[in-house]
Amino acid sequence: MTAEADTTAEHRATTGLSLRFEVASSPRLLALLEREFDAIAATLAPWGRFTQPVRLHVAADLPTVRALAGGPTDGILQAAATAEVVVLLEPSRWPTTPPDPALRTVVTHELAHALLFQRCAPPGRSRPVALPCWFREGMAVLASEGRPDARRRIEAASRTDVARLAHADATAIAGEPDATYDVAVTLFDAWLQLYGMRKLGALCREMRNGRAFAAAFASSCGVEEAEWLTATVRQLHALASDGGTTAPR
Repeated sequence: MTAEADTTAEHRATTGLSLRFEVASSPRLLALLEREFDAIAATLAPWGRFTQPVRLHVAADLPTVRALAGGPTDGILQAAATAEVVVLLEPSRWPTTPPDPALRTVVTHELAHALLFQRCAPPGRSRPVALPCWFREGMAVLASEGRPDARRRIEAASRTDVARLAHADATAIAGEPDATYDVAVTLFDAWLQLYGMRKLGALCREMRNGRAFAAAFASSCGVEEAEWLTATVRQLHALASDGGTTAPR
């Protein structure tokens, strides 16, 4: 494979992940995907099966990332995702050039977004109508980085604005990325430990059938999101007070 701007390379895996790779002079990213694709697919396998190909577009500048995203960028400013496309700023143009492990994490994170959107978005839409930050970003961080360790949970639990960050918008994420991701992954991990993958599937199916997140959450979990969030925040604050010896359930 070459690194010409019009190169398209398709990779397949048993998880259904198929990348149509559009290269804007990024031989490094191409080489990383050649080397790591199977491992990335295996990392995402527990989270469901892709039902359509994902187009990976390497953008030359940040305005192109925003334009190709078709809306506000999700996650870090260097990348964005819909159900069908992941747009990634050429790594050499990032403020700090990422090492390969960090670049793999970002690619995995954005592909996790694409997978979640494919599972939740109604037919004909590239994104669900709305997913709260804790659910959307929490799932992507958990899928790409694993469960939060004690330090990360305590960092999240120690904050007094957990509820605000749980529903952070793109501007808030860009302003406080570390805090937002700490809160999101801690909340999502707590939710997943309580409800499990079957409830995740049920919630996604309800949204795919046209229900808003709040209604789908209440129907699949048997509790309102706001009620669950209030109880979980209370547990997180208790976690912070006892030094992180217990995790929210």
